[in-house]
Amino acid sequence: MLNKIGAIFNPEQYHGWGKSKRYFEGWYYKIVNEKEDKAFAIIPGVAMDENENKHAFIQVLDGKKLKSEYLKFDFDDFLADSNNFQISIKNNQFSDDRIYLDMPTINGNLNFFEQVPWPKKWYSPGIMGPYSFIPFMECNHGILSMNRSIDGKLNINEHIIDFAKGKGYIEKDWGKSFPSAYIWMQSNHFNYQKVSIKTSIAKIP
Repeated sequence: MLNKIGAIFNPEQYHGWGKSKRYFEGWYYKIVNEKEDKAFAIIPGVAMDENENKHAFIQVLDGKKLKSEYLKFDFDDFLADSNNFQISIKNNQFSDDRIYLDMPTINGNLNFFEQVPWPKKWYSPGIMGPYSFIPFMECNHGILSMNRSIDGKLNINEHIIDFAKGKGYIEKDWGKSFPSAYIWMQSNHFNYQKVSIKTSIAKIP
């Protein structure tokens, strides 16, 4: 119960404590190198269906080649810290300021700094505002960092990609199902380095 209450005021943390069916949760790490010719999204998460079948996953999206890869793991491979935003799926580790990847097609380490987090208030702990306290929402959304700098390299399909001086963004979703329809866009690449925008419109019950 304490884990659930703590997660309400900290959207970045794991919210699935006690869940066994009809639930998903995923963290969306967007990473772009300095030249802006490499753009990826790394999405770790968990999924549970109505029959209590569940698994962990890591999805990799290549924004330039328009390709995706979905790796499934046993649910027991997923571990979450009950007090902080720190999760792991087998040997892969994810937190607010670092990701470490050890998969067949992608491995390496990235560090994040110069974070621009979404502001938190007791009556509005995240971008959901007061809706953060409504327990029956179909889908919940959180923004962890509107903008951030990157340092590190990844070996992706046997190609070393240097993300030093690149830019990143992190958000997440959790709930029992995705909206039936939605529009989403985000960018933090502008002439003025500190500008970052995010827009979403969704149809939910």
